Amino acid sequence: MNIFAKSSQKEKKELTPSQQKVRTILNWVVNVICIVLIVFALVVAIFTIIRSANPDNITRVGDNCYFSVASDSMAPTFKKNDVIISTAYSGDGADLKVGQVITFKFLRYQAGSNYPDFNSHRVVGIEKNAAGTVTAIRTRGDNQEGRWQDTVAEDADHSSWDKHKVSPEDIVAVWGDVSEGENGELIFTSGKMLKGAGALGNFMQDPVEGKTRFFCIVVLPLILLFVIYAFILVRTLVIAKLENNKKVAGEQVVTVDSLSDEEKRRLAEEYLASLSREKQESEAQAEQTLIPAGSDKEEISETAEPEEESSAPDETEE
Repeated sequence: MNIFAKSSQKEKKELTPSQQKVRTILNWVVNVICIVLIVFALVVAIFTIIRSANPDNITRVGDNCYFSVASDSMAPTFKKNDVIISTAYSGDGADLKVGQVITFKFLRYQAGSNYPDFNSHRVVGIEKNAAGTVTAIRTRGDNQEGRWQDTVAEDADHSSWDKHKVSPEDIVAVWGDVSEGENGELIFTSGKMLKGAGALGNFMQDPVEGKTRFFCIVVLPLILLFVIYAFILVRTLVIAKLENNKKVAGEQVVTVDSLSDEEKRRLAEEYLASLSREKQESEAQAEQTLIPAGSDKEEISETAEPEEESSAPDETEE
């Protein structure tokens, strides 16, 4: 039997069916994890690139802007780590409605420095000058006592309003819409939202450690996966080359056990015939070595003829 066949059978017998099943399951699990990590890293990378390519550092696709909620100031309308999908805004504020939710730029003080950031609050007041031009927007968070509808009147308590006034130029997006009910009360309709999908975005958009976190969560896993798959590819190529060498060697090595009876008989006949030819050739060479040259044969024949002639007279005398 071929030695490579024996080794391959030995390798197959090393694993029991249960062990082979466990190995298959583990391979599937590892592959699924790798695929999930790759998809996750690619999605995060794509959104990060989109955000970095925008002058305002906004994750914007068409007219849709995606904002990760960083606090509970608007709860219960939306909460921390939710993602609100707002509509991009570039107006002068004249078309805004009281009760709408706007996202605007502001400076966040963190780690001893001011960083540009975004905040999403509800419009509760619109200030205009004598010419009717909007000069400032007053906002308020929903996570306070009382309803926002009760604070929008001119004679209402405005102590819950944000102290910071928003300039129309700082508004980047609006979320939801407002309509008026039968009794004149303002009714707010929420916009699109992804609950709990912004936790990672808040973690990675930190103004101080955002780049380091992006490297650890996106870049480093991709590098590790690339190294792992490169190792697997090289290992697969090496194993394939070794198996090919074994196959070639196995095809070149022909053993008696692997032949059929007809092939064995034909091989034996060819072997005996070759031995017979070799024997005949060796005998012929030996005869050529012992027999003298052609001239010597003629001398022997000439000397033999006179002896026959001399014997003839003796017979006549008798």
